Amino acid sequence: MSDNSDTSNGGNSGQFVRHAVYWYTDGSIVDPTTIYKIHLSMLTRLSEVMGSILTIPESGGKAPDDPTREGTEHYPLLLPGTCVEEFDDFLHWLYRTEWEPLGRNDIEKERICTHLLKLSDMWQIRPGKTYAISVLENMDLPASRRLELAGRFTIADWVKPAVKKILNKNLGSLTDHDIRAMGWKVYSILVKAKEMLDAETRRTAFVPPAMTKDPAWECKEHSSCLSVWPKLWFDKIGRELLHADRPIQLNEIAGKVLKDDTLKHARLSESCRIDMVNRCFDMTFADDGIITACAEAIVKYHADLL
Repeated sequence: MSDNSDTSNGGNSGQFVRHAVYWYTDGSIVDPTTIYKIHLSMLTRLSEVMGSILTIPESGGKAPDDPTREGTEHYPLLLPGTCVEEFDDFLHWLYRTEWEPLGRNDIEKERICTHLLKLSDMWQIRPGKTYAISVLENMDLPASRRLELAGRFTIADWVKPAVKKILNKNLGSLTDHDIRAMGWKVYSILVKAKEMLDAETRRTAFVPPAMTKDPAWECKEHSSCLSVWPKLWFDKIGRELLHADRPIQLNEIAGKVLKDDTLKHARLSESCRIDMVNRCFDMTFADDGIITACAEAIVKYHADLL
């Protein structure tokens, strides 16, 4: 681990530094640079991986207080694959009490949980990963950040909601950092899905639900209804689907037409209006299928990387 502690250990000529917080008199020594004296049993009970990493080997019958024995301050146990900040955040979770806040603000909380995710994933510590996911789920993280974390730590349940949020916006809102973090392959999958979704939106905007040629009940001038329906649909629904700044989504059409005045027109009978409102509720749009297929492709790509 890299050193971020200024508490010197005078007994080893500056070779090691003791951690300022995690140094317990009844603990064991971990790591060769910044050294921690912590309770190994708290770590080894969390996973078999930690048990195999941190099991102090028998050292030729050496006494527990022998300074040349592994697991002592002069011969600490090596903990690979992490750094001081990550391990500090992991220990913060491990030793914190229920009433102690996880972080002073959302930025710190996200950092701690991300480090906890990384180490829990690497060391197969299920409680740590479950806890970090539960905290991050309740934070207001950008969808691109959720996709990044979902890929790094195999959180498949986060993919579809994140994909839906991204595809319902302009992909131009993604920064270069967002794209690099998600990965270019994931971004290319999103671009293809966005093209398909935009095509479905344009088709729906210009092609209204079909109105039956047989008049609805009590419709006296059905030819007038048939004539006005395409333009009425585009004016009230199509334009909002294609709005440059605040477009409605396909799944919002049903709620839109439910408003009494949305599909009202002097040349559209009330019976035909009610009939078309019901048809809109029964319509199945391709957007959910596109989003689902996109999410499944991303989950598969993440799985193939393992």
